[in-house]
Formats: sequence, C-alpha cells, structure tokens
Amino acid sequence: MAAEVKQIRAYREQASLSQEELGTLLGVTRQTISAWEKGDRAPSLEQFSKLARALNIPMDLLLEKTEDPGTSLLFRADNPESLGPELRALLARKSQDYASVEKMTGELSALPPSHNLEGYDPLLSEAMGREIRDWLGVEQAPLGDVLSLLEEKGIKVILHSLPSEVSGLSAYTEELGGVIFVNAEHPTERKYFTALHELGHLIFHRREYGKPQSGKDREKESTANHFAGAILMPRNVIEKELRGYRKQWIPEPLLQDLKLRYQISMRTILIRAHQVGMILPSQKRLQYDALDKKYGTTKEDPVLPPPKTLRRLEKLVYQALLKEEVTTSRAAEILNKPLVEIHRELNNWLEEGDES
Repeated sequence: MAAEVKQIRAYREQASLSQEELGTLLGVTRQTISAWEKGDRAPSLEQFSKLARALNIPMDLLLEKTEDPGTSLLFRADNPESLGPELRALLARKSQDYASVEKMTGELSALPPSHNLEGYDPLLSEAMGREIRDWLGVEQAPLGDVLSLLEEKGIKVILHSLPSEVSGLSAYTEELGGVIFVNAEHPTERKYFTALHELGHLIFHRREYGKPQSGKDREKESTANHFAGAILMPRNVIEKELRGYRKQWIPEPLLQDLKLRYQISMRTILIRAHQVGMILPSQKRLQYDALDKKYGTTKEDPVLPPPKTLRRLEKLVYQALLKEEVTTSRAAEILNKPLVEIHRELNNWLEEGDES
C-alpha cells in the first residue's frame, strides 16, 4: 500500500508536526517518516491506519490524488490563499461526512434565512444581530459558549487546526447546507467571534460561495464583523454598560470585566463602543494601541476558559450506530477515534438506553 509521497508530507505539515513528532506518535523513527515521504518505503496497513488517525484525516485522502473540491463544496475564507488543496480536500470531506450522518439520523442542520446584501450596511448589520439573538433565544443575556449555542440550534460547527493567519471559514451547498470551521488554536474569544462572523457570511453572502473574491470583499468582511459584534454585545447593552464613559477613556479593569461577562475581546468592545457612538475614532485607536503595546497584537488578558467540547456530530454518529446505519469502522474514521474506543462508547450508549 503506497500513499502519494507529497501528500504524507503535506498533511504532516498541515498538522504542524515535525517528522520526529509524527514518528513518536506512530512509534517509528524520524528516518522512517522521511523514507515514507520520499517514497523509498511504504507504511504497513496497520501503520497506515495509525498515520491517518495521527494526521486527523480519512485514510483514502492519503491513497488518492488530492483535487481541489471547489466544484463540489464552495468555501469562503478570510485568507483563501492559505488554504492548500490538501486542507480544502480534508475540510470538504469533514463537511460531507457530517452531512451524511445528519441524513442517516434524520436530524438535518439549520441555518437562519438568507438575506442577500450588497455592500456594507451598519444599520442592517445591527438589526440582523438583534434578530439572530432572538433566534438563539438569548434576549439581552450574555451568550456564553457561542459554539455550543450554535450547535444546539443545529448549525454544523467544526473545530480544526488551520493556518495561524486563518481565523475560520465556512462552506455551503444547497445539498449539504452550511458548515462553519473555526481555528482550534485561536483564543476562546476569537473562536466565538469567528463563528458568528462566518454565520454572517452564510446569512448575507450565501449566493457568493464559490465565486471569485473581488474588491468588494472588504465590504463583506466589514458586514460580517459588524454582525458578529452586534450579536456578542448589542447596542443597548454596550450603551448601558458604558453610559458613564461616553467620549472618555474606558478603564482597562472595566474592559476586562466586560470581556469575562460577555466572552468578547477588549478590542471588539472598543470597536462596538465606536460603532454605537460612545467613543471617537481617535480614542478607539489610542486605546487599541495601548492594548497592543501591553499585550502584543494577538493576545490580551484575562484568558477566557476554553469552549466545551463539541458533541453534536458525536451524538449523531452514535445514533447512526445504534440504528445500524453506519459501521463501527466508518464511525471511527468520522470521529477520528480508535475502534476500541468506539466500541467502548457504543456500549455506554447502549447501557444508558437500557436504563432509560
């Protein structure tokens, strides 16, 4: 069994693993990994299975020539040139697997209605933010764990390691519906903002998936950003929270308190304060610069706790197993878990069913 040489290396680098680190995971030497990548040797069937699991990819992606799935699954990304064909193929497969399990169990994903928008309309972004909060059932309360909240509404959300410069992306087809990918390596507040940003694209720009990106993309990004901020911290909420600091310097302890309560970055709070007219652009820039100087451009304190583990796909897979709609080996591939773990967890599901 010989996997295509370039793809082993490409998927290893995509997983941010050195040859030595991958060898340690598989119980082989760095020289063995190098030989596989050069095509001098091929992994055994058992090694091949472990290799796919270590790289978090289906086995057949290593067996087949990778082709850009653009014709079958349409993507939007904030940095599309960072998405190589191997990564696009892997994300397409994850989307297709998720949709196939939904179909087996009869629990199809949900999306809010499409509202096609040309250009950037701040008022519409605010209004749609309010509508989506109503749709999520949170009224004026802090959202909490955004990823779990979206999952509870039936939206496909997948956490996956992406290039550091890519916060997330989304994909859509009429057949498979929408799916949101979020960079698993980014801070919690950025994950939440990214998920809502991509939801904005799925609402406002659903007709644009798969089309070449143009000079208007900046307006699309502004719309999705404003929409995400308006959901995390609506106008009336930020006006209430900052009513004593209109056109004044907002103390960092207050920003930190708001961050903890609303699960939103201090920088996004400043942007929202500017968007609703609480502070001037010059003040926003000065406070932004102060945060950059203190924490760097990508970090800030306090650090939010990580989101809960996403469970919707796992739940649907075990439902499909119980209905004998999917094999245990296929379930192991979809969930990227060893067969022994699938059997153990399936027994737990069976026991829980007997007790109920």
